[in-house]
Amino acid sequence: MSNGEIKTVAVIGTGIMGVGIVQTFAGAGLTVRMIARRSEALEQSMALIKANLNLFQDFNLLKEPQAAILSRIEPIASTDLAEKTKGCDFIVETVQELLETKRPVFTQLDSLPPDVIIASNTGSMTVDKLTEGMKTPQRMVGLHYFNPAHIIPAVEIHRGKETSDEVVKLTRDLMIKTGKKPVMVRKSVPGFVINRLTGALEREVAYLIDEGIVTPEDLDIAVKSSYGFRLSCMGPMSQADMIGLDTCARVSANVFKVLSNRTDPSPALLEKVKNGELGIKSGKGWYNYAGQTREEINDKINRRLLKQLALFRSVEN
Repeated sequence: MSNGEIKTVAVIGTGIMGVGIVQTFAGAGLTVRMIARRSEALEQSMALIKANLNLFQDFNLLKEPQAAILSRIEPIASTDLAEKTKGCDFIVETVQELLETKRPVFTQLDSLPPDVIIASNTGSMTVDKLTEGMKTPQRMVGLHYFNPAHIIPAVEIHRGKETSDEVVKLTRDLMIKTGKKPVMVRKSVPGFVINRLTGALEREVAYLIDEGIVTPEDLDIAVKSSYGFRLSCMGPMSQADMIGLDTCARVSANVFKVLSNRTDPSPALLEKVKNGELGIKSGKGWYNYAGQTREEINDKINRRLLKQLALFRSVEN
C-alpha cells in the first residue's frame, strides 16, 4: 500500500483527542469514520468539530469550505469494531488510557486484512505491551498526538519489535499529508520523547513551587517569556548552538548537580487533587476560573494557539 492509497480512516473513541484527530484527517481530504459507543457522544463530537472549524475559519486556516470537510466525516455508533472498520485503510484507537480498555479493541481489529494499519494514540504504553496476544503485530504502530490534536503540529511515531518498516513509513507519510510534524521515536522507552521532556520540566516546577521559590503565576511568566518564547521557533538543540555549546557545558556542570531528582508527585499538586481542584474541568486548579464556562475558557486557549499555528505555518513554509 502506498500513502496515496490511504483514503478511508477510522478513529475509535470520541474524547477530546479523538475529535481533534477526526478533524485533522477530514481536513486533509480523507474519509473518516468516527466510531463511538453512544450516538449522544457522536452528536457532541460533531458539534465540537463544527465549532473548531469556525475558529479555523476565523484565522484563515481552512483550505476549503467547512461543508466539504464535514461531508467526509461519518459518525457511527457501534461496539462491533471489526464490522464497522471494514474497508478502512488506517485505524486510530483513542480510547481511555487503560490496558484493559485498549486491548479488547485490538483483539477485535486483529481479524481485519493484514494490510490495514492499526495505530494507538497511547501516551504512555509501548506497542509491544499493546500487541501481546495479537496475531498481526507487524501492522501495529504507536501514534501519539498532543492536545488539542487538531492544532498542535507534533505527533510521535513509535514502533514495536514486530512493526514493519513499511508501516512506519506509511504512517509518517500520512502524518505529513495531514499537516503534522512527525517525531520518530527510535527506541522503545516509557513516555517516548515529548512526555519525558515535559516530565523533567514538571519535576523541577514541583520543586520550585513546593520550596516557595516562585509563585505559580511568576513561574508561568518565567517560562512563557523566556525559554518557552524561543521554543516555538527554536528547539533545544538549535538554542544550544545559538548560546554556544561550551557555555551550555559549563552551565550544565553547575546546575545538573542541584536539580530535583524526586520520583513522587508534588505535595502541593496532590493536595490540589485531594481537594477536587483539578483545573479547568473543575473550575479551579492553580488558577480560579469562577464565572467562566469550560467552553469559554477553551475557546480563549484555542484562539491563542491558533494564532501560534498560523505563525508557525508561515515560518515553516
